[in-house]
Amino acid sequence: MTNTTVENIILGCLSFGPRSGYEIKKIINMSSSWFYNASYGSIYPILKKHEEKGLVSSEEVVDNGRYKRLYKLTDKGYKVFHAWMLQSPKLMTVKYEMAVKLMFFAKIAPEQRIKQIEEHIEQLILFKQELEEIEPFADSEGDAYQRLILDWGEKLYEFLIQWFSTLLEELNKYNGDLPQIPKNKK
Repeated sequence: MTNTTVENIILGCLSFGPRSGYEIKKIINMSSSWFYNASYGSIYPILKKHEEKGLVSSEEVVDNGRYKRLYKLTDKGYKVFHAWMLQSPKLMTVKYEMAVKLMFFAKIAPEQRIKQIEEHIEQLILFKQELEEIEPFADSEGDAYQRLILDWGEKLYEFLIQWFSTLLEELNKYNGDLPQIPKNKK
C-alpha cells in the first residue's frame, strides 16, 4: 500500500492525536506548507480514502455547540505511516516556476527581466516573513525536528533572496541583460 507524500503528511498530522480536517490543514499551514502543501479540497478526499482503507477512523463530536468530525489514526494507519518514515526518501525534484522562466529570459525585454526579478524577490521576502511568523508556534508547540525544518526553510529563502538580489544587481549593471559567458570559461 503506497501513499503519496501528502497522504503520509496527513497520517503524520494524525500521529499527534485526533484532529478535524480543519485542524489538519492548520497544522500543515504552520509546518509543511512552504515545502509541501495540501488544500481542503485534497485533505477531505484523502481522509475519506484513508478511512476506507482502515488507516483512520472518525467520529462526529460536538465542540462548543458545533458538530465536527474528528479523525484518528488506527493501528494499521500508524504502521503504514511508520513504514513510510523508515523508507529512504525519494530524491527531491524541484518545481520552481521562476527557474523555468530564467531559462527563457532572453525571450523577454530587458526591463521586463528586471521587473520579474524585483517582483520575485518581493515574493520571497514575504514568504520568509511568513516562516518567521511561525516561529512562536514552532517554539511552543513543535519539537526539535519541526524547529529544524523551519530553520532549513528560513535559510533556503535567505539563500534565494540573496541569489536573486545578486542577479538583480547584475541585470541592473548591464541594463537588463547579462554578458555571454565564454564556453571555455565554464
